[in-house]
Amino acid sequence: MRKLFVSTVICLLLTSNVFAHHSFAPHFDRDQPVNISGTITEYEQRNPHAYLLIRAEDADGRIKDWRCETHGYTQLARNGITPDMLTVGTQVGITGSQHRRDPNMCFFDILYFEDGRELSVNGPRNQQQETEEQRDSIFAAWMVLPSAGTTSSGPQFMMDFMTPAGETAAAQYHPLVDDPAYLCSPVAIRRAWAAPGTPLSISTLGDDILIKHEWMDIERIIHMNQDVVPEGTPDTVLGYSRGHFEGDTLVVETRNYSSGVINQYVTIEGRPLTGVMHSNALSTVERVLFDAERNRLTMSLNHFDEEFFTRDFPTYSREYRPTNTPIEPFGCIPEILK
Repeated sequence: MRKLFVSTVICLLLTSNVFAHHSFAPHFDRDQPVNISGTITEYEQRNPHAYLLIRAEDADGRIKDWRCETHGYTQLARNGITPDMLTVGTQVGITGSQHRRDPNMCFFDILYFEDGRELSVNGPRNQQQETEEQRDSIFAAWMVLPSAGTTSSGPQFMMDFMTPAGETAAAQYHPLVDDPAYLCSPVAIRRAWAAPGTPLSISTLGDDILIKHEWMDIERIIHMNQDVVPEGTPDTVLGYSRGHFEGDTLVVETRNYSSGVINQYVTIEGRPLTGVMHSNALSTVERVLFDAERNRLTMSLNHFDEEFFTRDFPTYSREYRPTNTPIEPFGCIPEILK
């Protein structure tokens, strides 16, 4: 292994566009880069995050066991990093960012092997985008496009418009231990639509519509042309969805949500880290449209929750490109909280 790699902080970290399935900033510090060289003792092949355990020796000869997180194993495999490369006993180097609370943890971006290979968890820098096949409707497979201004951490506009009940719910939520994704919950419809690096598909299911997201193995049945939610329908994380077409636009109205989280990590100056919560009074309206000229799927989402907020949410929107990437079983494994 090249002498470049030591298990100490280096002064320069290779920058990459990290798409993590929980917000990166609350857990890892980009201003504290790490560069580690050592022997793999275990590869935890799991979603939504995989973990590489490395036994490393620092410049003073001290042995340290690192547990370093990265994307889920499905996403890694699509980017050319497969389990057979990460077997016990393999010598590797990694660069990444230090965990904010655990000195023996990090998030890694780049893998270095003894044969000279350098692999990014985000795929090759010169990786060709797959050829986009022309679609003719919403009924196809899609991949979310990166979008500026859609971060799931940091200040959030709606925190200025909470009711007392909303304030109470936010104060009781502690994202570093309560993030639903740690327990393999899909979190919210908005979270499903925004899941990076994972495909979704829209298809017919008899008279209804099925929306499948690889993220958390979500399968949503959109009950078409149904006037009311059936009596006795239970509240669930993703609610009960009814749909209809307005011209070419699929309109999906969802109610019967259980109380939960819309945005998992939120910062408010002078206050502890929190989240954007919602009550079981939440209702949403999604508008899904195929733009034939641009060969793009567009989705806009509106939230309404009078119990927790004094105004409606701004419209949230995303775009998707066609993909032939198959939806793989996500098989989420609950994470160890740190």
